[in-house]
Amino acid sequence: MENKVSLYNSNDTKIGETFTRRARQLVRQQRAMWIDDTQTSIRMAPNMENMGNACNDPIEEIFTPNQLCFASWHDHYYYPAVISDVLPNLVKVVFLDGFSGQAPPHHVIGIQEGFETLDFECKYGWLSYYRGVLVSQQPIVFQYYDDGIVEYTELRKLRGMR
Repeated sequence: MENKVSLYNSNDTKIGETFTRRARQLVRQQRAMWIDDTQTSIRMAPNMENMGNACNDPIEEIFTPNQLCFASWHDHYYYPAVISDVLPNLVKVVFLDGFSGQAPPHHVIGIQEGFETLDFECKYGWLSYYRGVLVSQQPIVFQYYDDGIVEYTELRKLRGMR
């Protein structure tokens, strides 16, 4: 599960919570700043009248069709996918294995953010996934924890968990 970040207004009054991914977006957009080094709290910029406007940006600004991403499937793992459509509160995706799905925006993350934040498993053979670590993203190189084998692999064989 994704961690929550506390939101404070410019007067240091707690006004709510958001997901870490959204907090990072607000900081990048200079709409908020981190309160501490642990990145568990942000303070909204003084010109942000209310949290609602800051946290409910149209998702069309965050996601675009044909964008590569990681999206959560019913088993709570994040699989590589391509965004096919962006609706007001829903992102439709086509997973790289051919299945289609849809998810709320907080269950879809950009490909680079996924590489940086997910704990990965890689499909070995036809059915089994094994835990390990990404050694490289370009090309994708994966090292399995159980036996230390390092192999070149494909993006479609990865899945991640928060």
